[in-house]
Order: sequence, then structure tokens, then C-alpha cells
Amino acid sequence: MISSRFFGGLIFLVAVGVAAWGIMSRLHAQTALAQYSMADAQWQVEVTHALPESHVPDLILPGQLQAWTETPIYAHTSGYLKHWAVDIGQKVKAGQEIAEISTPDIDAQEAQAEAEMRTAEANDELARVTAQRYAALLPTKTVSPQDADNKRLDAEAKKTALDAARANLERLHALDRFRKIVAPVDGIITARNVDVGTMIDSGSANGKATELFHLADARRLRAYIPVPEDEVSSLPAGGAVNIEARAFPGRIWNTQLVRHAQAIDPINHTELVELNLEGGILLPGSYIEVHFPRHAAKQSVTLPANTLVFRANGTSVAVVNEHQVVSLKPVIVGRDLGERIEILAGISSSDRVVVSPPDSLADGVTVVAREAGALRKIP
Repeated sequence: MISSRFFGGLIFLVAVGVAAWGIMSRLHAQTALAQYSMADAQWQVEVTHALPESHVPDLILPGQLQAWTETPIYAHTSGYLKHWAVDIGQKVKAGQEIAEISTPDIDAQEAQAEAEMRTAEANDELARVTAQRYAALLPTKTVSPQDADNKRLDAEAKKTALDAARANLERLHALDRFRKIVAPVDGIITARNVDVGTMIDSGSANGKATELFHLADARRLRAYIPVPEDEVSSLPAGGAVNIEARAFPGRIWNTQLVRHAQAIDPINHTELVELNLEGGILLPGSYIEVHFPRHAAKQSVTLPANTLVFRANGTSVAVVNEHQVVSLKPVIVGRDLGERIEILAGISSSDRVVVSPPDSLADGVTVVAREAGALRKIP
């Protein structure tokens, strides 16, 4: 039989074991809590790596096509529109009559100017003959030198008046010829702003003439695109350019950058560049998107745009070393590529860069760096 002393010892040993297990569990929990508290007091950050940039996205800018030649057509004389010969969408040749103006005022002025010229001719003839007669009588001393000079100068004045009358009549004849409105160049009529009977004035109350027709030569097209100042140097004249038009989704036109304006707009800090394109399908006024190819700078890398730190001493990024310590490295920023930023100098692809760094993050701060996960600070 097992004695009561044996049972008592067994119970004692069990109690000692339970107590020891409880103590060890408590010590382990305290150690884990201390470790967690130490980690809890540190920043937990997300890090990424800079990527070598071999392909830079195209620079895409909006634009609008223009006809190679666009000419507003105005009246050079006043009157009423007698008739028009062409309408919108019609092709015309240079010199072709497109409208005619009835000019009763000009007709009356021409008649008056012709009468004034005939009067000036008669006065000129009389003054010339009189001056010749006085000049012939002068040697005989029948007339005084003063009278002879008066007649000679009067004849010159009458001759000048005749020249003025002829010039005025020629001016009115020119205005009369302007009653026929002709196309200055080959093209297509894109707007007609008058109709039969419309009062036509070569000027207006505010000093601006009324446009009668609009003519465009759309056999060739051009577009002027304002390019940001920091992108201009990478777009040489003669470089290939792709164009997309809103009216033809998915279709691409290949062309070239023809020339630069060689001047920066001081307000927008852009430079105008010109593109040329054959017409036909695309029309003047069409909205386009121009794709300018860009090339990565040598030894450049890219980073997400939310890794940059902007401080008073310049732009930098927060880099975490192998000891989990943060250092702020100044960088030279290149082009904005959208979601990513080109970095020309300051870091390499081996650096671990903090994503969305907090404003209070500074040199020497110890952090817990994670390759993935949201940026947070545990209180």
C-alpha cells in the first residue's frame, strides 16, 4: 500500500511544478512586452528602391490644328452686298470672284470727281496759256516781271490741283474695282458672314472691320504647341512626333517638330514649337494630343513622387541604412514623369527610400523599415 507520505510528496512536487511554470510564463510575457514596447516606440515606415530608368514616358501636350494659310476677307469699300457666288465648304482659286458689292455712294463720288477733274483741266489749260503769253510779253516790258511770275506760279498751282483731282478720281476708281471681292489665295470657304442686302462698311464704329468670308488652305496643317521650359532642350527640331486626334481614337499620325520659337514666354515659361502635317482627313481647328518622345538622362533613376522631402535647405529623400537609422540625402530632381520623378543625382538603386516620410522624420531617427505595408506611427 502506498503511504500517505508518498501522496503528500507527490502533491508537493506538482505544486512546485505549477508554480515554476507560472513564473516562467510570466517572465516570458514580460520579455515579449518589453520587446514590443521598444518596437512600439519606433517609427514604422515603408521603403522602396529607386529604379534605373531606361524608358521615359512621352511628354503629352494638347494642341489645336490650324490651316497652313487662313485669311479673313474684308471689304475695301462700302455699300450693299449685291450677290455672293460661293458658300461654306466650296473650293476657290486665287483671283476668283466670290461676291460683289453695290456702291451707289462711290458711283456718285466718281461722277463728282470726274466733273472736278474736268474743271481742274480747264483751269490748268487757262493758267498755262496765260503764263506763256505773259512770258512772251515780258521782253517788251508790256507786263511787269511781278505779273509774269504771278501767272507762272498760278499755272503751277493749277497743274498741282489737276494732279490732285486725277489722283482722287483714281482712288475712287480703285474703290470701285474693290466692289468685286475675290479670293486672295486658293482654299476653301469656311465661313460666310453676310447675305444679299447686307450693309457693308469698310470700317465700323469701334474701328474694326466686319469679316465677310473666311478662307482656309487646308491642304497642309500646322500646330503651335507651348512646351514647358524645362522640356524644350530635349526636343530638337526635326525630331519625330506622334499625333492623336479626338475625332479618330486609336489612330496615330507621324510628323516632325519643324521649328522652335527661340524665345521663352515670361508669363507661362513655355516655348512655342511648330509641327507640320498633311491635310485631308484632319481638319483645321481639330483638337489633338501631341506625344513628344523623351529620353532618360544618363545614370538617372526614378522614385515615386511621394518620396520627396521638401525642406528649407532643398529637396531630399529619407534613406534607411542597414542599422535601421534614417539619413536625409539631398537629391537633384529631373523631370516630372507623372507618378514617378526622375532623380539625376543623390541616390542609387541600392538605397532604401522611405515612402511618404512624416514631417518630423529627421537624421539619426531609428525606424522599423518594411518593404510593404501602410505608413503608421503606433502611439
